[in-house]
Amino acid sequence: MRLRGSSVLEINYKLRNIDLNKEPPPAWDTDECASSGSSCTGGSNNGGSVDRSTAQFRGVRHRPELNKWVTEIRPTSHKRKIWLGTYETPQEAARAYDAGIFYTKKKIPYNFEDSPHQLRNHPIPPELPWENFAALVKQRATSAAKRHRANVQDQATAQ
Repeated sequence: MRLRGSSVLEINYKLRNIDLNKEPPPAWDTDECASSGSSCTGGSNNGGSVDRSTAQFRGVRHRPELNKWVTEIRPTSHKRKIWLGTYETPQEAARAYDAGIFYTKKKIPYNFEDSPHQLRNHPIPPELPWENFAALVKQRATSAAKRHRANVQDQATAQ
């Protein structure tokens, strides 16, 4: 036997959590994800809708309160994530994420095709303890983002 009051509480809870000023999230469309080439992974706290401006790079999230871009990666053999940093542009964060992919040896696509070639020049010694490995991956990710920023600034001054 179901109590009448519990269903009213459930309805009140659902109604309190609806933001009437916000548009409802679009329906999940797998055809659109496949044709656009974006990751369409969601993972945001906005009801499951995917913001196309942030979904263009894998592993990159926008922090609107800071107006910055953040990235982190979880190596396949560990439960803990490696925080790769907070960046000014999504391209810098994507370069940092690519460094995380390279050094953790994950079998996922890179954001930029030239990332593995650029990162081969900066190897990490094998068999490091987890803390040292995570710190070194974060350092190399930050360096990759800084190199990207320097390249963009050089191209801007050349024009």
